[in-house]
Amino acid sequence: MDSHVLLHLLAQLNTDKKIAPIRAIHIDHGLQKIASTWGVHCEKIASILDIPYQCIELNLQVNKGESVEAVARQARYHVFSQQLKPNEILLTAHHQNDQAETVLLQLFRGSGVNGLAAMPQIKAFQQGHLLRPLLNYSRQAIAAYAEHYQLDYINDPSNSNTNFDRNFLRQDIIPLLQQRWKGINTSLSRVATLQAEAKQLLQEYTQIDLQQVQDKDKHSLKIKALCTFSIIKQKAIVRLWLQKLQIRMPSAIKLQHILSDVLSAKPDATPCVHWDKVEVRRYQGCIYVMPRLMPHDSKQIITWDDTQKDLVIDSLQQTLAASILKALLYNRPQGTVSVRFRQGGERLILAGDKSHTRLKKLFYNARFPHWERDRTPLIYLDNRLIMVYPDWSSEL
Repeated sequence: MDSHVLLHLLAQLNTDKKIAPIRAIHIDHGLQKIASTWGVHCEKIASILDIPYQCIELNLQVNKGESVEAVARQARYHVFSQQLKPNEILLTAHHQNDQAETVLLQLFRGSGVNGLAAMPQIKAFQQGHLLRPLLNYSRQAIAAYAEHYQLDYINDPSNSNTNFDRNFLRQDIIPLLQQRWKGINTSLSRVATLQAEAKQLLQEYTQIDLQQVQDKDKHSLKIKALCTFSIIKQKAIVRLWLQKLQIRMPSAIKLQHILSDVLSAKPDATPCVHWDKVEVRRYQGCIYVMPRLMPHDSKQIITWDDTQKDLVIDSLQQTLAASILKALLYNRPQGTVSVRFRQGGERLILAGDKSHTRLKKLFYNARFPHWERDRTPLIYLDNRLIMVYPDWSSEL
């Protein structure tokens, strides 16, 4: 109902072409058999309203222990991020009741200011923005609009399944609260607004501190500078740092581990805290956040048989460019090209230098983090090291 009302409302506003062109996207998550018919219905409605329409079908697999709602939401917004064109605005039909539910969900999860700020009405999203134009309107007002225009909308049967937290709140808890506090949805929505203001104010102050501790590489923070602040401010700085990198916030326990296990570790220690698909590590006076490293066998030897084609190394999620190899092999004798990884003791004769330089020294001078050293491809011609890909190469 909500999405149908939003689409119909936009179509009414656009009768005189007073707003930008509209297009509609429907996501079929592949989680319900009946959902396959909804795309046909959506296409029909879009056609009646003379709005370009696209249906994108997914085949989501929810692993044991995962939230169906979370998996579906993440997949849905991933599709939206791919589809959004520069300067386009993604509009969703979240309303005041949705906002109230979100505040309660965040409250029961023990969230702080960021969580209780719930859903912003507008925010930057990929190449454009995400806008929720109905966020200050109640579900009752939206239902009245649908009834007035006799909209033929779909009711998702899963909305009545109270095994889902949001549905449990919607069906059982909020109606009970409304018996005592009739304006509960409005009040909870106001809580979100006030927390959003507090969040913005906190970010403005914390941004100044973040600039003092952030290294040239935005994915790292300087430990010495960070430790000049109180523990509470350290947490705020790390949260803002991760938020700006669009990384999902760690739990309170994980955040504490970052401060106690990574930030406070000895300089020669190699601590690691991970959650979701990211991890935080420490190296040479900085903490780094990065994609979680996949298992990698540093003893493997990969023969680069067809040197005219790029070489993909799955465990590194990296592609070695054939063009770089071609330039490297120019005027060299023919031989077997292979990719190996550091075992210790390797040396390279750098271009313009006649003596051998140890890889350990190269890595140290270039501030290569320890976790990257055994994952850096070494290119050999027969048994001679000719390149540390892609930074250093040897003389002929």
